[in-house]
Amino acid sequence: MTERTITRTTPDGPMKVFVAEPGPVAGRRLPGVIVLQEAYGVNDHVRGVCRRFAGAGFVAAAPELFHRIGDGVEFGYADWEKIKPILSGITNATLTADLEAAHACLAEHPLVDAAKRLVFGECMGGFASVLAAIRLPVAGAIAFYPGGLNRMRPGIGFGALLDSLARVQCPLLLIYGGRDTGIPPEDVAEVRQRLEALGKAHDIHVMPEAGHGFCCEARSAYHPASAEKAWALTFDWIRRTIGEPA
Repeated sequence: MTERTITRTTPDGPMKVFVAEPGPVAGRRLPGVIVLQEAYGVNDHVRGVCRRFAGAGFVAAAPELFHRIGDGVEFGYADWEKIKPILSGITNATLTADLEAAHACLAEHPLVDAAKRLVFGECMGGFASVLAAIRLPVAGAIAFYPGGLNRMRPGIGFGALLDSLARVQCPLLLIYGGRDTGIPPEDVAEVRQRLEALGKAHDIHVMPEAGHGFCCEARSAYHPASAEKAWALTFDWIRRTIGEPA
């Protein structure tokens, strides 16, 4: 496995992208995945997710969605009050610009199969993953506990995708925590009902014992059994959706 950081151009300046790649595989191209950060930056957890995908045979690219305030911006999981002002300046439009730049990393990568590009995200990144399914030509989108899909939230500049789900271009996998107080069961039901009414390919799972952030080992909400199940569901869904990993 190799790791590197590259720079992509966006309308608002350069954006660093952490890239993890498996060793070369003779005779075939590789799937690729955009890994989208939580609201805490491209930190050890996000880099670990990239390594998980690279270990499974993917080229994984994690763009720094906070690049407008600097390179390598990370926050601790207790720093919510510091993060809120930053989230007020991130909009669906700025996220889309960053998604397009990250997607170009995979589109231009000589080893990545154009038909097997995915997007994955948790929390804020889960929202961005669903936005990518609307805006980008990807083969599938995976979102763990995606907040903000149903409505705009006070002090946060991005959100409210229910009315845009008609433009989803790929299958969706959405995984929620049953004890997530920020995404109540009625919000999950509303997303499910809208996707069903639109006839969009989707799988939705709820981990009944888990709260928000249950897949992040650095958070107090980490729930190992739910995280293990969520990852098993994810890779099974990937195999059914694009035939990878081998």
